[in-house]
Amino acid sequence: MKTGKIITVLLLTVYPFIITGQEPAVTDSLQTLTRKADSSRAALMLENGKMQINTGNTESAIVTINAALDLIAGLNLNKPEAEGYKLLGDIYSGRSQWQELLTSYLKALSAYNRGRLKEEEAAVMKIIGEEYFKAGLYAKASFWFGEAYNTIPAKNSLQAAEYAEATARSWFHESSDSLALKWYREAGIIFDNLRNNEGLMRCLRKEAFLNSETGNYDRAEAIYLRLLDYYTQTGDARQRSQILNNTGFVRFRQKDFQSALERFREAETLSLSTGNDPYFLTDLYSNMAVTWQTLGNQREMLRSFNLAIENARASGRKDEEARIAHILALIYFNRQDNYHADLYCRQCVESAAASASMRTMQECYKTWSDVMEKSNDFIKALEYYEKYLGIRDSLNFEERIGEQKEAARQKEYDRLEQQIRLAIAGEEISSLEMKTLKAEAARRENELKLLVKQQELDRSEKERLAQSLVLERERFELSKREQEVVSLLQQQRIDSLELDRKKNEALVLEQANRLLEAEKRQQEINLEREKQVRRYTTGIGILITLVAVMILAGLISTRKKNQRLAESKRQIEKINSDLESKNAEILRQKEIIEQKNQAITDSIQYASRIQTAVLPPVDFLSEWWPDSFILFRPRDIVSGDFYWGRQKGSRVIAAIADCTGHGVPGAFMSMLGNAFLDEIYNTTEITDAAAILNMLRDEVINALKQKGLTGEARDGMDISLCIIDLESLKLDYAGANNPLYIVRDGQLIKKPADKMPIGIHVTDFTPFNNHTDYLKKGDMLYLFTDGYADQFGGPKGKKFMYRPLQNLLLKIHDRPAAEQKEELIRTFEEWMNGYEQVDDVLIAGIRI
Repeated sequence: MKTGKIITVLLLTVYPFIITGQEPAVTDSLQTLTRKADSSRAALMLENGKMQINTGNTESAIVTINAALDLIAGLNLNKPEAEGYKLLGDIYSGRSQWQELLTSYLKALSAYNRGRLKEEEAAVMKIIGEEYFKAGLYAKASFWFGEAYNTIPAKNSLQAAEYAEATARSWFHESSDSLALKWYREAGIIFDNLRNNEGLMRCLRKEAFLNSETGNYDRAEAIYLRLLDYYTQTGDARQRSQILNNTGFVRFRQKDFQSALERFREAETLSLSTGNDPYFLTDLYSNMAVTWQTLGNQREMLRSFNLAIENARASGRKDEEARIAHILALIYFNRQDNYHADLYCRQCVESAAASASMRTMQECYKTWSDVMEKSNDFIKALEYYEKYLGIRDSLNFEERIGEQKEAARQKEYDRLEQQIRLAIAGEEISSLEMKTLKAEAARRENELKLLVKQQELDRSEKERLAQSLVLERERFELSKREQEVVSLLQQQRIDSLELDRKKNEALVLEQANRLLEAEKRQQEINLEREKQVRRYTTGIGILITLVAVMILAGLISTRKKNQRLAESKRQIEKINSDLESKNAEILRQKEIIEQKNQAITDSIQYASRIQTAVLPPVDFLSEWWPDSFILFRPRDIVSGDFYWGRQKGSRVIAAIADCTGHGVPGAFMSMLGNAFLDEIYNTTEITDAAAILNMLRDEVINALKQKGLTGEARDGMDISLCIIDLESLKLDYAGANNPLYIVRDGQLIKKPADKMPIGIHVTDFTPFNNHTDYLKKGDMLYLFTDGYADQFGGPKGKKFMYRPLQNLLLKIHDRPAAEQKEELIRTFEEWMNGYEQVDDVLIAGIRI
């Protein structure tokens, strides 16, 4: 009984101390539960933020993610913190907010680094590199891609290969061939180890190209042969043709021209057999043309260049069309064929203007100026040379300004990144200091609790609880040592960050010192300029003194000179008398020249009457089509443009032609063309329009005795000729450089002409093409020469061009023919705007 009471009393005595001993454990458990609850809430908020991003609600996502990051801040959860900042970076990237996205990604990078999550850290480095790449800062992009490659632990992984390839791509755009080559090799080795053929082939193509550019042709060809084997095995004919073209280019660089040509022909055959790719064929035919030129085969060279231009036009590559046209202009100019050189210069300028290829336009205007000078057209030669100088100076100025802006832009990006890094380092130092203070406070609180518990222990219970107290002290000492270790690690982190901050501050100070040195140099330059000004002032003073002395000396010698002047005056009076007699002779010669000029003008006027008599009446089309017109406006008294028409049965033949030159030479050619058409009409059975042009070309070549020799005159004509059956409304059309427009139901239909004249030409062996169509009542046909479209004028002194002419014809086609003619004349005169007419103008309109 007594024993039971004693046990009860002991339990009641010990119980309070047992409860007190459990208080720290309960507190730790509550803290753990709180941390788990905050961690779970933060994870849910991040998931909610992701959902808001996916639904496009980015504003709410920013609020949610920032709230999650506030919860995470005191929990030392590096991975969720990094994921939150990465999500913010993705949002700001979509908004193109550079400072915010870079801040977010750098904070994510820091959190992954603290958590030693290397793969995730490398992935964020790659994202930063991509942002710099999009901004055009390729050196910065290559740095971050390289850091990603160096950070990732698994160097034989797909991610490592992609990082290496991205680094190579950045150095390639930075035009650092050696570094690009190094990284493409590194990426290719990894892709090869992973058996990733797509990535390997991609890297090998770049590696081969860079070897070719740096002169390592043997290595380039070896890689191309490996690529060729691979694409042969996979059956990819398109890639094979491209590799064959590249191999041919390498052989050309090695001066093995026949072998290069064989590769080019093999690529051509393969490409044509698998369907034309005009973009690729443009480059291929350009390479073939240059090779043929090197081998001295001018005919094949011109054929290849013409094919290259056709494919450039088909693929919409106006810049390439301009470049090739300029090459052809230079070729013809060197062959002293100024007619074709002028044509290709004009084509080059038009294509360069359409593609905004100002550098090509600059070079072409220089060539065109040389062509006009050799053609004795010095006014146009000077005009084109001034345009060349204007474009050259403008491009050089824009290039210098662009370089300055790019340097300032790169400097600003560097400054911003450095500023963000310093700010993040400062935030981390403050955060670590706060965590250290909290740990110290917790340690002191535990010590105080232990002291209170020791005071509450009863002396009678000390022996019994001594062992428990020893254990408690050991736990406390262990906890204390752990806290000290944590504090030491945090202090080391603070020291490291402080060291980084000092290094960054040193970099900033170094940049500031460089700026101060630059300002100091500028001040020294200014002082030197002031010294020069003082020297100039002293020199001017000395000069004034010398001038005064010279004036004094001049006054002394003036008297002697006056005497000599009197003698000179008598001599001048005698010379004046002689000049008056010579002036009378000059006036007599002037009267003789004016009489001769009048005689020449009268002769030309008579030639004009002869030409008018030879040509049909200007309203001859109304015999067959009442609602028709002819706008005929010669530049000079006589014209190189002419119109012609005849009827045979139910078929009417009508033609509009533009002969080489204008004035008297052009008039002779027009009368010759008119006579040949009459002869063909009277002596042959007409089958179609193309047959007439083929016979007309033969007549012109025979009459002018053209042989196609270098330096020979390239006289001839451009023409549009159509045959219309008045009963069936069948149309046969053929054209030499001049097309035919048909306006039907408000739509303009263009019947293309062959790109060759009536006369000797590089393609003189090619027959003209005949185009057939059936007309409808109400159709409006327009035949014309190039004089209207080539007229300079308007506010900027440019050509009228064909597109505005098409728009004008669409606008007026439904009006009566007489009103159309008046509107064309009015528009032409308004466009001239004080400029002289540059060519004969001839337009015919026919309403069916």
